[in-house]
This record gives sequence, structure tokens and C-alpha cells, in this order.
Amino acid sequence: MIVLEPDLLNSYYSRHLDWYPAIKKPATPAKFIAGLADITNLFDLVLLDSYGVLCRGNTPIEDAPEAIQLLRARNIPFCVVSNDTMTNKSTAAEKYKSRGFDFTSHEVLTSLDITEAFLQKNPVSSNVGVIAPMEHPSNALLKDSARLNHLMGHIPDNVDTLLFITGTGWTSEMQEGLVNSAKGRQFELLVGNPDIGAPYGDKVLATPGYFLMDFVERTHQVAKPVLFGKPDQAIFSDVFKSHGISAPSRVLMVGDTLYTDILGGNAMGFKTLLLQCGVYSGQNIEQLITETGIQPDFIAPHL
Repeated sequence: MIVLEPDLLNSYYSRHLDWYPAIKKPATPAKFIAGLADITNLFDLVLLDSYGVLCRGNTPIEDAPEAIQLLRARNIPFCVVSNDTMTNKSTAAEKYKSRGFDFTSHEVLTSLDITEAFLQKNPVSSNVGVIAPMEHPSNALLKDSARLNHLMGHIPDNVDTLLFITGTGWTSEMQEGLVNSAKGRQFELLVGNPDIGAPYGDKVLATPGYFLMDFVERTHQVAKPVLFGKPDQAIFSDVFKSHGISAPSRVLMVGDTLYTDILGGNAMGFKTLLLQCGVYSGQNIEQLITETGIQPDFIAPHL
């Protein structure tokens, strides 16, 4: 477990802007609102990030369960769109039930679902090194890969592709093993969770995007990583198409991170709502927006 300083997150993201969609700013300044109830009438579909919006780790955030019930009462379709790579459709409902949410499997889409769809079309072999704990929902799809957690990060000589799935169980010692065994080598890079960090309790923990960034910079990798999660468009397009929405501007993306939720939502033509209860808790939101150049349509303290 590696703990990050929250005020450094945006500087980490900004070091590799070429990995992400181009910044697309709304035409008008962000509007401060009290919460989701103020604007639900404007949208036909609401997309919600998970960590920092609904929960911090396993603990629900203030008013989040009530906001979900409000969406149900107003018959507004919604979907949790998360970079969580320890959860897929088969495990989502039970996992969120333990956090106080009554989601069905059809109301959650994760970057692990997008990653697994890729792996089904592109089966892995021993030339793929995977960062994921030995107990993982995708094990059936990973059975022929080199499991780098088990190898303490050491990359076998035949591996030419690295798949960063989840930081769960990944240690600083494993990261050192990864970096040291990669020197002088180049790899194809795939990442299931592009997040640099995620809020858990009162801390922000490093996630695969951080380990990828550190690896790329210390081993001088040339390849542009393939992203399966936000802000890449694949995960947004999947849920947008599945709900049959014709006008992107009638979709609201709710998130707590400028470089993933807001950047990705803006690039799709969605309206965006930035919450202050996640990774930017206690920080100056307006200053962060100015520094990054990434602006939401709305800002609220929580759902």
C-alpha cells in the first residue's frame, strides 16, 4: 500500500497528457449547486464514479445512498462507471450491497469489464506479464500469463507485454523488482485502471496509473499505453450506447477527479459534475480547475 499526497495527484496526471483525450472546456463557467437534486430534470442518463463519489473505500459518503434513491424516485436511469478493477458485472451487486447500495449488475460498469472484453478477444499467453493478485475475478482469462505479483515484480525474459490491472497487493518492493528487471527493455503497455490514486478512508492510495507512470519514467518506455478505463472513451461509449441515448448533452457524468471523470466526460460531449468529497477534499476546487484547464459544468459538495 502506497499513500499519495492528494495535492500532488494533478501534477502526476499532467506529466503524460498525451495518454488522455484532448481537454474540451464547457462554453460557460462552472455553476455551484447543492447536489444532484438541483439538476436531474436536465438529463436522461446519469453516470456516477464510485470511489470519492459514492464511497471512500468501503464506507458510503454522506447522502450518497439517498441520492441514488432520489434518481430511482424520479425515474432517471443511471449507471456506476468505475475504474475499479477488482469488480466486474458478476460481483458488482453483492459488493455494493455491503456498502449500502441496492444496485443491480446492469447498473454498474467497470474498467475490469472493458479489460475482460479485450482479453476475450485477445487471449493472453506467457509473453504477457500481469499485475494483479493471485486471487482475482479475471483468473480464468489470465491463466496462461506471467503473474508478476507472485514473481515479486520480476519480469521473465520472454515477456513483451505488461498488463497493469490492479494495485491491490502490489508493494513498493514489487515495483522495484518490475523496474529493475525492465531496464534496457521495451514493452507494450496495457492498463485496466488508469487512476493515479483513489480515496480510501482518510487517505489517497496509489492505483495502477501511478505504478504505470513510475515504470514508464524510470525505464524510458516509448509505447503509448492502451487504457481500458476513464478517461478513455471506450467505457463511456459502452454505457452510452447500451442506454440508447441520442444526445450526449443529456448525459451527466458525476465524478471527483478532473483528469479522469471530468476530462473524459467533457470529451464525450456529456455535462459534468465535480464533487468536492473525494480526492480533492479540503482543496481549493477553483484553483485546481484553473491550474489544470479542465472545467466541469457543475460543482457540488457531495451527491
